[in-house]
Amino acid sequence: MDETQRAADLRRMQRIATGLLVAATITFLLATIFRELGPWVGFVRAFAEAAMIGALADWFAVTALFRHPLGLPIPHTAIIPARKERIAESFGRFVERNFLDPEKIAARVRRQDVAGRVARWLRQPERSGQVADLAAESLAGMLRLADDEEVGALISRALGERLATVPATPLAGRLLGAVVAGHRQQEVLLQLVRVLTQWIEANQEPIRRRIAGELPAWVPRIVDQKIYERLLESARKMLADLSANPDHPLYAQFTQTLDRWIVNLQYDPDVRARGEELKQELLQHPMLREMASSLWQDLKTSLLTQSATPGSPLRHSIARGLAHLGDVLEHDPEWRARVDGWAEELARYAVRRYGRSAGEFITQTVRAWEAAEITRRIELQFGRDLQFIRINGTIVGGVAGLVIYTVSLLL
Repeated sequence: MDETQRAADLRRMQRIATGLLVAATITFLLATIFRELGPWVGFVRAFAEAAMIGALADWFAVTALFRHPLGLPIPHTAIIPARKERIAESFGRFVERNFLDPEKIAARVRRQDVAGRVARWLRQPERSGQVADLAAESLAGMLRLADDEEVGALISRALGERLATVPATPLAGRLLGAVVAGHRQQEVLLQLVRVLTQWIEANQEPIRRRIAGELPAWVPRIVDQKIYERLLESARKMLADLSANPDHPLYAQFTQTLDRWIVNLQYDPDVRARGEELKQELLQHPMLREMASSLWQDLKTSLLTQSATPGSPLRHSIARGLAHLGDVLEHDPEWRARVDGWAEELARYAVRRYGRSAGEFITQTVRAWEAAEITRRIELQFGRDLQFIRINGTIVGGVAGLVIYTVSLLL
């Protein structure tokens, strides 16, 4: 019910209560004027007189709550405006103690079957899709707000701290051991030679300059070109031979080299010490920071693109994950109990953490109201019901006066 309707109801009840007082007053006057009509007039007059007194007394009591009756500064009237501060403080404490009790709220949450409701909600495709869209848009917003330099530095620092705790050479030895155990030496060697050949093809000028720098000054410039071509031809020939001959002797040599490396990397103290030195040099190198920044930029670009695209794989993945979560909660009693427990603990924590703040907020809000405003709000909320006190006072007062008059005649 809005304030307009409450105000209309209050005025209507005030008119009824006041009308009863006016009716009792007119009845009393008529009974006084025509008291000679018969003995029964006395009973009417007694009823009307007591009804007037009851109506006036209750009108004074109800009015004194909100303002001074007839504008007269009678003591202990206009109670609500005069006690605004105490009302605000008492109301805040009342809400805090009676409505923000952690155990009561936790019990209420326990009866709500939070896990079941969440499960049924998430299992609806349109609901999980809405949550996925919201999650993707929120993720995009956070990514746009993120400081790329700070995130890159954070990734670089976290990566460096993590790598600093990992022994470098034993890990490399185990990785090579996995290659050998999987009989993938030929594949690895072939790939290495292919990468080397492609690198030689793509870096002709730097290689030629390096070769020319190593040759005497009197050697003709054409020589570095011939050496480069011979180098490229050798690499291509080796790649072709390895691809065509699975039993190429180089495969066996490569396997023996790997076996030796595996042992040295894991057990040779000198090799392990040198590996740690190289690792520390790598961790201090700006390349690590650049790699972390590049990794973050690539990840951010990919996530922003997918977040902004309706029906993207990212959104589908989130929606599928949420639907799966709904299935788990629907059919797994252990997870249902766990989620319900989390909900109860969250409710307890929130009430313990913010209950006092909520009570103080209510107190400050009520204190901020003007005295006239708080009076108006309370009167609109409870004034209609208080008018029944006036109505009942009129009727009960009249009945009491009639009984007293009758008893007095009998005595």
